[in-house]
Amino acid sequence: MKRALSLGTVLALLAGAQATRGASAAELLEKGIYTEETKGELQVASGIYRQIVDDPAAARSLVAQAQLRLGLCELKQGNKPRAISVLERLTQQFPDKDQLLVTIGEQMPSLLDEMVKQIEQNYIQEVDRSELVETAIRAVIGKLDSRGGFLRADDMQFLGTNEMAQINENLEQKIAGIGAALKVDEATHEIVVTTPLADSPAFRGGLLAGDRIAAIDGAPLPAEPKIATVVKQLRGPVGTPVTVGVKRAGSPDVVQIQLVRDTIRLTSVQGDHRKPDQSWEFMLDDQRKIGYVRIAYVSKQSPEEMRTAVAGLEGRGMRGLIFDLRGNPGGSLAEAVAVADLFVSNGRIVTVKGRNGEQAYDAKAEGTFSKFPIVLLVNRKTASAAEIIAACLQDHQLAIVVGERTYGQGIVRSLVQLKGGVGALKLPVAAYYRPNGKNVNRYPNLTDADNWGVQPNEGFEVVFTEQELKEYEKYRDDQFIMNNNSVTAEFQDRQLQKAVECVRSLLGE
Repeated sequence: MKRALSLGTVLALLAGAQATRGASAAELLEKGIYTEETKGELQVASGIYRQIVDDPAAARSLVAQAQLRLGLCELKQGNKPRAISVLERLTQQFPDKDQLLVTIGEQMPSLLDEMVKQIEQNYIQEVDRSELVETAIRAVIGKLDSRGGFLRADDMQFLGTNEMAQINENLEQKIAGIGAALKVDEATHEIVVTTPLADSPAFRGGLLAGDRIAAIDGAPLPAEPKIATVVKQLRGPVGTPVTVGVKRAGSPDVVQIQLVRDTIRLTSVQGDHRKPDQSWEFMLDDQRKIGYVRIAYVSKQSPEEMRTAVAGLEGRGMRGLIFDLRGNPGGSLAEAVAVADLFVSNGRIVTVKGRNGEQAYDAKAEGTFSKFPIVLLVNRKTASAAEIIAACLQDHQLAIVVGERTYGQGIVRSLVQLKGGVGALKLPVAAYYRPNGKNVNRYPNLTDADNWGVQPNEGFEVVFTEQELKEYEKYRDDQFIMNNNSVTAEFQDRQLQKAVECVRSLLGE
């Protein structure tokens, strides 16, 4: 049987060769595509494509298309090493990648689709198509990142559906759930409630900081539950019920607490510590009337939250403000401009320059706070939109900057939704410049001696060691994200201490 099949194949190839003898390269290409796609005779089609590839008189564009088609045929037949060899030869013979893309561009979708199909059907283990597409996208982005000279590794990113959901939550500042911050007890692996958020179902229903979640809707949690799984179970449509079984200190019993999920508003503007009702206390030193406001990330509600917090401090007689942007990864450009505009009465806030020109953002006089000195805290993780705020206030001499040089991510990145719901591309589309015209972004070829980022004012640099930074971030999580009463260790925040000294000096103390 094998011999008869082999003989039939040889006869088919001979017949194909006789039929194509004397035909032009263009005619051969047309016949090869017909033989491949309509008749499904892959070996015969491969032979036709090879005639074009081996013809020194054939036009380069036809040779390129034939090589691509030949690679596809070899791939369809399972001859992966031959397919790779043919495609590598294609790129070697056509080093002008742009011209090559013009020549074979129309056939690229077929090639990519066939590669995905072959991997799905023949890879050593089963793969999910969405994961495969995501891997391909990340590979393309990695290739661009490795070119160097302009992009850093994290300037362009592919965001999967889970990452997009997290970003949307941060920007929109709302989720549907019970409104409780959770953590994993490293010793017992239990899920612990750290803070029931103010005016949330958890707070109103009596969930307490320190409660250990033992069951959800009557189903006990496993011995080592994953916090992401528990969060997913507790979230859900607004108005739906959920029963949380918790263990409390000093009692072996499980207390059943019935809650109704609601819209939870997430705050980006935080204070020095939480009050008993879990709202934020923005007065750092009530005796000296020194206020403290921190923006964790720049989102849609940040400007209004900031306005409310500062107005409340003014109403309590605030004389000086510490504005903390340490660890702020950025966020929305428009909201960064709006936050800066709260303190700048006139002049430039930021200039954005892209391929299609530039756009300047200027301050408006209405609603400006201007009756108190400001000290601005930044560190090496202050980035993007947060740097817009810091640079603006420093250039207008409205704030003294204390801490460390910022990250230097002075680019505007647009979120481009990809078809098929696979995620989005965070694409650099422009760069922004300080009011003084200097660059903010740290391009790969820049050194510490170049202009980028936001540097502390002279005499106000306080640099944390890596260990200090880790301790500060843990303390900040305990102090700001979790319940204030759960803080178990003090951290000597040298940067904050310097900021307090600076404010007192500006107040004449």
